[in-house]
Amino acid sequence: MLDDEPPATSIPPAQRLPVHDTIEPVSAALAGLTRGEGSVLIAEQHGVLGRRALVSHVRAAAARTGIRVVHGRATHVDRVAPLSTLRAALSAGVPDPHRDFDVDHLTALRQVRAQLVGLAAGGGVLVCLDDFHHADDTTALALRVLIPGLRTTPVLWLLSLRPAQASAAVRGVVDVLLDAGARRLPARWPTGEDARRLCARLFGAEPDQALVEIATDVDGDAERVVRALHDAGHIRVADGKAELVADADRCALPGWLVSDVRAALGDLSATAAAVLDAGAVLGRVFTVHEAAALMHKPVPELLPAAAQLVEAGVLAPGSAGLTFCSELVRRVVHAGLAEPVRVALHREAADVVAAEGRPAAEVVHHLERGGRRGSPAVVDALRRAVRDREGGTAGAADLAVRLLDLVGDDHPGADGLVVEAVRLLALAGRTTQAWDLAVRTLDRVPEASTETRLVCALGELADGREPDHDHVVVEYARRALARTDLDEQDRADLAAVQAYRLAAAGHTDAAENAAARARAAGGEAVVLGAAARAQIALRRGELGRALDLARTAVREADRAGPFLRRRGSRLWLCAPLVALDRFDEVHSTLSVVASESAQVGAAWPQPRWQYHRARTHLATGRLRAAEADAELAVRTARDRAFAPLLGRSLLLLAEIRTGLGDLGTAEANLREAEHLGGRGAGAARLAWRRVLWLCAADRHDEAAAVAEGLLTGTDLVAITATAPSPVAPVLVRLALRRADQRRADEVVRVAQELSERNPGVLGVAATAAHAAGLRDGDLDAVVRAAELNRLSDRRVAAAEALADAARLARARNDRGRARDLLEQAHETWSACGAELAAHRTGTYLADVPDDVPEPSDAVPEPALGLWASLTETEVRVARLVARGLTNKAIATHLTLSPNTIGTHVRNTFTKLQVTNRVELALQVIAHDREPTSRRFP
Repeated sequence: MLDDEPPATSIPPAQRLPVHDTIEPVSAALAGLTRGEGSVLIAEQHGVLGRRALVSHVRAAAARTGIRVVHGRATHVDRVAPLSTLRAALSAGVPDPHRDFDVDHLTALRQVRAQLVGLAAGGGVLVCLDDFHHADDTTALALRVLIPGLRTTPVLWLLSLRPAQASAAVRGVVDVLLDAGARRLPARWPTGEDARRLCARLFGAEPDQALVEIATDVDGDAERVVRALHDAGHIRVADGKAELVADADRCALPGWLVSDVRAALGDLSATAAAVLDAGAVLGRVFTVHEAAALMHKPVPELLPAAAQLVEAGVLAPGSAGLTFCSELVRRVVHAGLAEPVRVALHREAADVVAAEGRPAAEVVHHLERGGRRGSPAVVDALRRAVRDREGGTAGAADLAVRLLDLVGDDHPGADGLVVEAVRLLALAGRTTQAWDLAVRTLDRVPEASTETRLVCALGELADGREPDHDHVVVEYARRALARTDLDEQDRADLAAVQAYRLAAAGHTDAAENAAARARAAGGEAVVLGAAARAQIALRRGELGRALDLARTAVREADRAGPFLRRRGSRLWLCAPLVALDRFDEVHSTLSVVASESAQVGAAWPQPRWQYHRARTHLATGRLRAAEADAELAVRTARDRAFAPLLGRSLLLLAEIRTGLGDLGTAEANLREAEHLGGRGAGAARLAWRRVLWLCAADRHDEAAAVAEGLLTGTDLVAITATAPSPVAPVLVRLALRRADQRRADEVVRVAQELSERNPGVLGVAATAAHAAGLRDGDLDAVVRAAELNRLSDRRVAAAEALADAARLARARNDRGRARDLLEQAHETWSACGAELAAHRTGTYLADVPDDVPEPSDAVPEPALGLWASLTETEVRVARLVARGLTNKAIATHLTLSPNTIGTHVRNTFTKLQVTNRVELALQVIAHDREPTSRRFP
């Protein structure tokens, strides 16, 4: 073919020229033609797409400078006809290019030389021989004679070839030409950075690795190909990322791209082309055995074809089998298959890859593209993959859902697969999808065992849904219990589910009755039955029994199997442990839950253990740590659409931030929880957090009104027993503010009954003492409550008690003791991070005078005998107290901790038989008035 014009497709140099260092040898060769010099350029192709962009560039550059272009492409049939490659390229200058095939080669060679000399006259000629690796041996030998003989003739030869596919004669002539001065064009392809810049310019996005591989696999024409893939739906751009769509085999590709690649593969044998089609269906990596099974051919028959594909650079051998060197080529070959052929091959491929043990996701991929019908063997293989959690929990859940869609409701094993899918979806945190699937299946009333299992699953899933779903589960259980074909174990399991949901809804009597029916059976009935009774016991304030029952539920869950063990059943232990002041056990339990969840990829328990850890930190006064965990619980619950847990976590976060003094953010959390309608939180929890916020905002009258409603419509025992911070003292304080002695007595009675039911639990005893002390004005009882809270590591409760004790002391005009108690409260609030409470306590402290008297006639007689019992440090502390220093100031002066100073002060009070700092100061003055001989040092 003689080209007097540039190729039809113009290639903008900025985008399609491979790299800059290719320009120099081409420009030098073209310049040599203008001086009458001949030269040779060698472009070695790699991969299917080869160096076509480079060849097109050289042809276009020659045509622009007025150089004539002769272009020919060799094919594999050229090897059987002498000089066919060269004659085909020069065919435009010969009326009948095949007329002289019978003449001897020497005569034909002379004719070709003469023709080239004629074409070179008037500015030179470019002879471009594409796919030269297919050239016949005679053409190769002819070039060894022609090129040296035309060295002084303006003929530029451009030989484009794949060395691996060239014959010995072709490789030999290329070596000779290179030795004689031919220049090899640099084999430089676009880099990953080039691909990233291209995607940034085209899409404003960062490409993923698969897209980078394709863009760097297209020699010089990357922009056109990338644009075409994007337009065809093979590239998705979102959130600043450009991704090659993995599952886009059904998307059509531009005809020109399919034609170009097919043309490049046109020299393959029929068998090799069939192997390539089979491989494109099987995937980027496949084995000869899989291709043979798909083609229903013996493996030995395909080995030469596979070797040809490897030799052609289309496939590459590896340990896993044969791999397409270019994903673009695989997609083009797949797109070139007729739709009926593609569907048939995918249907066959499902059985092939299943038999070969390929991942289940690949089997499903082929089933979906093969008409959604699979053989029983394939379906069984996929069900095993689901049971074995292939791909982890999330992957197995996806597989189960896809498989259900494939087999349909009528498949014999569909019900069992639904149960497994619901459980996997729940473990993966996809509770809404799991709930919908279970309900859809229950509505068609499956067989008894399946219905029981699904109702049990709903019983667990209801923890992550609105409170009215408790009644939905109870109703499904009631309907299932009405069946006549239930066995005893199923009946027990259903009764346990009823008990569990009724207990969660607060219907303790009904829950107790249902739990009794589940107690005799084993398995899930015992697990959920014990968990239900644990909730009932906790709401009744039977804390030790609640923990024992929760431990029974966990132990039975461990025995029952992986699903029950791994669904977070240990979280049932957390609330009783917090109520019993066993905080270290809570943290160790939560560590086990987190570890088990991570091992199986279960996302479902994560926000729940974050919530429980936040409650534990709140109870122990570690408010900053509690805030961090509560924020995580809110974020996770919001991301995973766990509405009830979101409501509870928001209310907990509001309480924590109220304690920290961050009232604005706490109010926002309360409003969001209220906007959710209290879902999962309950009216009592919502009202309790509102009371705390109003108290912190100094809106005590409003707080008292809300507290009145809380006392009227709430199970006071349940909220007092389950709240992480003391409820009773706050309610007593507000009742007294309204002069409602009856309400105060009621709260004190409940607190004292809880203490009597749970002997030895310091936090419960402290709450009872605190509430009673406030009601009775008993300073010693409130101080004792503070000490009990400190011993149980409830620091926020201790600070509250200290502050209340200080108010009682000041009401008695015992300002010295009030000041000491306020100092301790201030220190405790500060250690907890409760900045607002600490600031207010500091303000109250500043209002309490030091009460250090000047020497006067009111000074008592010194208790000289008692002074002898003081240690040296206690004497120094007593003198500093007499000077009016606070415990904190004394601690700084003596380089001791404030707690140590407080201990010394209390010991000094006891030894000198005084009750406050004023009396101590007077004793110091009296002691110092005595003559030195009588004074204790």
